[in-house]
Amino acid sequence: MQILEHGQAQERTLLFFPCTAEPVWAFADTITLLSQRWHVFQVVYDGHQPEYPGDFTSVEQTVDEVISYLKSHGVSRLDGAYGCSMGGACLTRMLALGEMSIDRAIIDGGITPYQLLYPVRKLLLWRDIVSFKMAANSRKILEAAFPPERFTTAGHDPKKEYDAMEAYLKTFSVRTIRNVFWSANNYALPKRSAKIGAKITYWYGDDEKKDRRRDIRFIKRYFPKARIHGIPKMAHAELVMVHPEKFCRYAEKFLTMQAEER
Repeated sequence: MQILEHGQAQERTLLFFPCTAEPVWAFADTITLLSQRWHVFQVVYDGHQPEYPGDFTSVEQTVDEVISYLKSHGVSRLDGAYGCSMGGACLTRMLALGEMSIDRAIIDGGITPYQLLYPVRKLLLWRDIVSFKMAANSRKILEAAFPPERFTTAGHDPKKEYDAMEAYLKTFSVRTIRNVFWSANNYALPKRSAKIGAKITYWYGDDEKKDRRRDIRFIKRYFPKARIHGIPKMAHAELVMVHPEKFCRYAEKFLTMQAEER
């Protein structure tokens, strides 16, 4: 696990857990904007960047390493935290443990643990692995799942980005792929969350609402005070990856609301 720091001159701190299977450059525009107002700690998962050795192991290990890194660098409290998809799973566990004080947290389309029998979970794991490998090895399937006209940031070259993405997905090891899909859907949580003072919101794109129903129910039960917020006309992870300016407006509004409430 690596953490890239941006905007070190800023006073406010923001932890950024990205979604899985995306390169660092996919979030560059968003991170650049965030770092104008925040000291951003951007997590890079093991097995997700060819220049960093190692395979992804688990959500649990990632969270432990992030907390250790922050504390060893003198950070005992975060003003804000954001996590998307598997990053939302990491943030959910981090909040549940209560080992790091976080003022405000955005769980964006975050994955929550399956409540299913083990054989069913194993079948779903193999379905996810096959789906990933099909997208990684077929440009046609990749573009069908994520249409370039929708998932390319304005001003970017879709062919160049999808060429790079196609090459990037082929760098994932079998072990990383397996561990990502198993851990993101089956990570451990305490029976009840630690008592925390964090203000939590769970975001979902309106176009993914059906897919997130189970996760929304779980979050409502596990964090009863969490606010559930739908983002109009957005698919899974689309806001943070494709619309950096709009994302920052949404994030800034929630993350700075505390000052207005005092």
